[in-house]
Amino acid sequence: MLVLLLRVGDRRYALDARDVVEVVPGVPLAPAPGAPEWIAGQLQHRDGVAPVIDLPRLHTGTPAAALLSTRLVLVRRDDGGLVALRVESATAVARVATPPRPGAPLALEDGETVELVRWTDLLPARAHADRPAPSS
Repeated sequence: MLVLLLRVGDRRYALDARDVVEVVPGVPLAPAPGAPEWIAGQLQHRDGVAPVIDLPRLHTGTPAAALLSTRLVLVRRDDGGLVALRVESATAVARVATPPRPGAPLALEDGETVELVRWTDLLPARAHADRPAPSS
């Protein structure tokens, strides 16, 4: 199983690479009028328009820093639409021999432990409550 390693604040997570559509560097975003503060804007993508969820802002209250490692991780919603997750680091992948269940810790080659999560697990309950409407 291949996983994408990403950082949100001081925590590291792993996403199943099969859930990831694409990882793109920071690009200009279209505004998202009336969206919650943790929506950084909208990404115009060849597969449609994706709301961009700023995960650091959602988790810590501080927007993602504009770093060379800052990325937008595009994932697909259950309805087929796209969502982009803004993170300050999503620059590495790792192979896991035995696919663990979501929520399980993974030991990496460097000895660090990360948590395997589904992208929806990174959204606190308040984000699920006022999740942006699907864009087309």
